Amino acid sequence: MTCPSCGHENREGRKFCAECGTPLALGCPSCGAANEPDEKFCGDCGAPLAATASPAAPRPAPAAAPSAERRLVSVLFADLVGFTAASEGRDAEESRELLSSYFDVARTIVERYGGTVEKFIGDAVMAVWGTPVAQEDDAERAVRAALDLVSAIPDLDPGLHARAGVLTGEAAVTVGAVGEGMVAGDLVNTASRVQSAAQPGAVLVGEATRRASEASIAYAEAGTHELKGKAEPVELWQALRVVAHRGGGARATTLEAPFVGRHRELRVVKDFFHGTADDGKASLVTVVGVAGIGKSRLAWELEKHLDGLVETVWWHRGRCLAYGEGVAFWALAEMVRMRTGIAEDEPEESAMAKLSVVVEQHVAEHGEREWVEPMLQHLLGLGERPQLERADLFSAWRLFFERMSESGPVVLVFEDLHWADAALLDFIEHLLEWSRTRPIFVLALTRPELLERRADFGARSRSSTTLTLEPLPDEAMNALLDGLVPGLPDDVRDGIRERADGIPLYAVETVRMLLDRGTLERDGEVLRLVGKLESLEVPETLHALIAARLDGLPADERRVVEHAAVLGKTFAARGV
Repeated sequence: MTCPSCGHENREGRKFCAECGTPLALGCPSCGAANEPDEKFCGDCGAPLAATASPAAPRPAPAAAPSAERRLVSVLFADLVGFTAASEGRDAEESRELLSSYFDVARTIVERYGGTVEKFIGDAVMAVWGTPVAQEDDAERAVRAALDLVSAIPDLDPGLHARAGVLTGEAAVTVGAVGEGMVAGDLVNTASRVQSAAQPGAVLVGEATRRASEASIAYAEAGTHELKGKAEPVELWQALRVVAHRGGGARATTLEAPFVGRHRELRVVKDFFHGTADDGKASLVTVVGVAGIGKSRLAWELEKHLDGLVETVWWHRGRCLAYGEGVAFWALAEMVRMRTGIAEDEPEESAMAKLSVVVEQHVAEHGEREWVEPMLQHLLGLGERPQLERADLFSAWRLFFERMSESGPVVLVFEDLHWADAALLDFIEHLLEWSRTRPIFVLALTRPELLERRADFGARSRSSTTLTLEPLPDEAMNALLDGLVPGLPDDVRDGIRERADGIPLYAVETVRMLLDRGTLERDGEVLRLVGKLESLEVPETLHALIAARLDGLPADERRVVEHAAVLGKTFAARGV
């Protein structure tokens, strides 16, 4: 039999060509009888057949064989502390489910930061950065992942903790290998020993890792450790927290307190964002609290987290103003200016050119661009500003963010939303309703006045929650002050804590005042008390904040506060 595809002569009775694999007999789709390849109708039942046999699909080229080479990599080792003991009192099925959840969390976190899980061993995980593709911030990404991982474990089980070690250096890497066996060498063994030296909940790193990531990660010396298999003691550092964008960008130049007492709330915000990104569904988180309670700090911690992810995230932040004319959509306009790089005093011609470039980048369809761009110009106060229907403005602004979300999740952070005009609140709800199938995450930071004015804000959103920030407890305030000023005398610390009354901003501003007056001096990343502290006053930076709050009270409430201020923090009702 001659193959109709390649012409090769095959033995009688063959069903497929021995040279190219083309079928030599066609099966009837109706009765299943065999027919010659060039026959058009079945000889048994008369059903139509394909005219010719289709040529065999080309065989895929064989994959390149894995090759070994030396590469600079960062290796993360982490394990659970107390899992073996806890498993003794658990059902085997329950222990298996807990371990599976831990592995899922570990893999998700590692992959978010661009790493690869090399293997799971018992209750330990090993991950690597720098292969198959190296990035200049691999060490930093590995440390960020380690910090996230150890903080996520108590959510799985309050009785469990994780510890981690990260080392950076040369290792033998099998390029093209997947899973176990990717990386080998002394670096891997040492990383495992470093992890074993860490305390529960801690992340230890080596010198090379610290040097490569200290621009954005705060560290504390962890001393030298005798590690099994190492001839000399190894100096280690404990990673404390992320303090900046990748590479040290946006790092605070002023005093920044450690992040304390809000880890649960931060996890909720992170989970809502990642749910938005993974499911492609818009969501809203409203953070409510009095001035200085930590709303902006929560947003800053989220911003640092998102900046470290391998995924592209379109971050926007805008502040609502309490004064001025034409500020109804100021926060939204600030976000668009941020995205386009337009300064507030930018010449109109330059501003319109920048806007046009960004619109073209995100809105591919010409007709949509012709409609969206004038609406954004109207938002920014550029060009002619004819009277436009609000519905058209809302739709165009929404479409701009929807198209942007096609290339990555969009985050919109509205600060001081209690000052927002009703029209801006309407737009946010319009966006959440009409863009509900888009990965758009809205974070609203507000004082309680917003909910007094508009109690149902965000209620129609299908994925929303409200977080109310309460004053920090004494333990958290002590941790905040100890992080800022190690060795602060107990009486001074207690005095600052009592005056702050659980409001972090008050404590930080008091410490900043003492620093400005020379009572405290910098010692690296921390502060030390110099001399004797005679008295504590209200920092000048808080005078305006407190005065503004008092001026915003109704007359009768202000009189009550004035009388209460004379009596002190504790008084009977009849005193006022």
